[in-house]
Amino acid sequence: MIPPALGQKDIRSVLPALESLQGWEYNKAPRVYPGDKLFDLINGGADIYYEYGFTQVVSVTFNDPANTVILVEIYEMSDPSAGYGIFSLMQQTAEWCKTYGNVSAVRNDYIAFWKGNYYVNISWSSRQHKDIPPLTKMAKMICDNIRDDGAFPYLVEVFQAMDAGKKTIFIRGNLALSNFYYFDFRDLFEIREGIACTPGDHHRIVVRYDDVATAQAVLTSSRQNILANRRFSDVAMSFQGYTCKDNKGNRILVRQVDRFLVIIVGLVPNISLVPYIDEIMQKIENLP
Repeated sequence: MIPPALGQKDIRSVLPALESLQGWEYNKAPRVYPGDKLFDLINGGADIYYEYGFTQVVSVTFNDPANTVILVEIYEMSDPSAGYGIFSLMQQTAEWCKTYGNVSAVRNDYIAFWKGNYYVNISWSSRQHKDIPPLTKMAKMICDNIRDDGAFPYLVEVFQAMDAGKKTIFIRGNLALSNFYYFDFRDLFEIREGIACTPGDHHRIVVRYDDVATAQAVLTSSRQNILANRRFSDVAMSFQGYTCKDNKGNRILVRQVDRFLVIIVGLVPNISLVPYIDEIMQKIENLP
């Protein structure tokens, strides 16, 4: 068991005290993986956590009195936006609700939620119960142990996308974007902060930059890279941006609006993308 670094909170304090779990015991005692030790827990899947901003994770399995084994992993991220971001990406295919923490995904075999700096994942390792109470009990206790709710990322707030039903993904780099929609292994859009969602027949991606000049420069360089990429064709200039098609025939519209790039990917044939991008453009122009 690795002790917390100097000045770092002991993440094991977020776990329920064993004495509060009547008859429960450790199947595998809590183990903390700080910093680059995350590779020891999820080798091959750790890079995305580092892209968002990873601090430490605790992993533990419990046995309840019926010999049900529950696996708990609690990831402490660098800030609440990173906590929301990793939840939103990892749970993008699940249904979202607000049962636990600020937003959660609840299924018969697992519960995941975001609260404060933490992304929490609780799942059956082996299951003797036919109902779900042990899982819900564990989720509620961990949720109660996390004192700070944390704020939604700025872009999620200003685009009024905090409703769990909207399933807005917060992205902090090209790995996250590639897990939503793949453009290239290179960071074509130089993403440091963005949001993405799929409202029906299209993807929406909005990326924010430090200033207008940076957004314009990224627009130009991304177009040049798209032109050189065989996955894309029919690249053409358009108002404040460009259009193209991907290798599945999906139409793509990229537009620079103030210090943002807005990217719309159509998912059905002959879809008009301009009304969607105009809608986002209007929101950007009305930002405080």
